Amino acid sequence: MTRVLVAVVLTAWAASTAAPAARASVVVPMSLADLTDAAPLIVDATVAEVRHVAGPDGTERLVLVRVTSTWRGEVADTAYVRLPGGRIGRVETRVPGVPSVEPGDRLVWFLTPHPRGGYAVLGLHQGALRTASSASGEVLVLAPGRGTAHNDRGRVPRRLEEVAAEIRQRLAGAGR
Repeated sequence: MTRVLVAVVLTAWAASTAAPAARASVVVPMSLADLTDAAPLIVDATVAEVRHVAGPDGTERLVLVRVTSTWRGEVADTAYVRLPGGRIGRVETRVPGVPSVEPGDRLVWFLTPHPRGGYAVLGLHQGALRTASSASGEVLVLAPGRGTAHNDRGRVPRRLEEVAAEIRQRLAGAGR
């Protein structure tokens, strides 16, 4: 009887101290056409605020964006984007593949409705294309090259107007 009790206690202790199950995400590379076809909302927007909050699956960031222009779908002048991961107090959760954003960052967002309200980024980082200004003041987007999947080698700086025109052309051709 004592051996059985010791075995049960040791088994319970081992189970309670075991590492949590690992989680992983599989990201299929997406071209600009893939992103355009899949996203019900496409906007050019600037990050106004980032709040770190407790969510049902851990820490998440509620990102308030100010919409400059909408290329697909309908949205108000501001919208919330939910990003997994963040920091509350001394506890930080990092989720590989999720974009890191700060107030003032301007991005082209490919979004889908989030089940708890607001929006989620399509394809993790793939649906959040960063912008930057060139030396001449032109706005550039780090976007997938024509016909290439969205990965580090396929990203090329392209003029914002060129990316917008390509998205609008694809949407017009598909009757969307």
